[in-house]
Amino acid sequence: MSVQTCESFLPFFIKFIGIIYQFITLKEPGIMKKNWLLLLVLCLIAAFTSCNKVKQEKKKEIVIAIIPKVDNAIFDQVKQSALQAAKELGVVLTWEAPSSIDGKKQKELIENLIHYKVDGILISCNDAEMLKDPIDDAIKAGIKVATFDSDCPKSDRIFYVGTDNKKAGKVCAQTMLNLYEKAEKEPHQILVLCGGISALNMTERMSGFRSVINDGNIGEVLYSLEIPDYGKELVTYDLAHNKKINGLQMFWGVPALNGVDSFPALSRFMKHGGISVFFDVSRSLLKYIMDTPNCATMKQDFRSMGHDGVMNLYNAIKGKSYKMEILYDVKVIDQSNASEEIKKL
Repeated sequence: MSVQTCESFLPFFIKFIGIIYQFITLKEPGIMKKNWLLLLVLCLIAAFTSCNKVKQEKKKEIVIAIIPKVDNAIFDQVKQSALQAAKELGVVLTWEAPSSIDGKKQKELIENLIHYKVDGILISCNDAEMLKDPIDDAIKAGIKVATFDSDCPKSDRIFYVGTDNKKAGKVCAQTMLNLYEKAEKEPHQILVLCGGISALNMTERMSGFRSVINDGNIGEVLYSLEIPDYGKELVTYDLAHNKKINGLQMFWGVPALNGVDSFPALSRFMKHGGISVFFDVSRSLLKYIMDTPNCATMKQDFRSMGHDGVMNLYNAIKGKSYKMEILYDVKVIDQSNASEEIKKL
């Protein structure tokens, strides 16, 4: 019996019991009357218990929605590990990827999820400022909202799970300096490629990087808007027009994930002794790093982000204790350990 059917049936059942009660009080003698009344009470209890059970069964299914910045290869590990966690917990998981990195798209998704009354939302924010109010609205609607990968700390989100991005920026900078030293070179100008302009993870990585690398050695900071071809065009143009560039830091690493050889301008830059630090991993990129001493990449723990994020959010939804922050360090992968890392993919 559905909740709606049960609730509509109860008033008629109670009215029917009332009629029977009136009939019994008029017609039946003492002992029989008590037996009938006891039976009626038991029937009422059974009816209410049944309906309450139906309601509880209806509410038992927990729905968690994950909103990545955009659908791309980087977030595949998050998706798969989150689905595994959902399976372990017996909850429904929905993957709601926006069509672009425009914060308005994620705002619309949050508004839709409020309408559908999901239990929890885990989001990687494209625009921390724009998404503050929508996240707060979801919280007010009783939805548990947390962030992963890219935070929105000014909102009422309940926790963040992801890379310690400022620390990651420092690690990138130190790795780049080590590569320069190994190649017996000095940094002249370092070109930096980021993803979204308003994404907090990019801002934090850049902040960490600047705390180690002298500002005078940092050239252009390019924003790809998380569009791979556009990112390639930006880098290609700057490498062609600024011959002082001898270092490339990619805080958004998607353009290199299909392999450096698939990115002609980058391939030429590396063959001429350019120093590069990438971000994230793929089989093609790790194979390249195995054979190339003047580059490295950063490995993020996306599997843990997805799995731990769903587990922690589930605990919050169920009223259990949960962690307010879960941070992961990046792992530096260079020629010394690329062969071992490729076996883990």
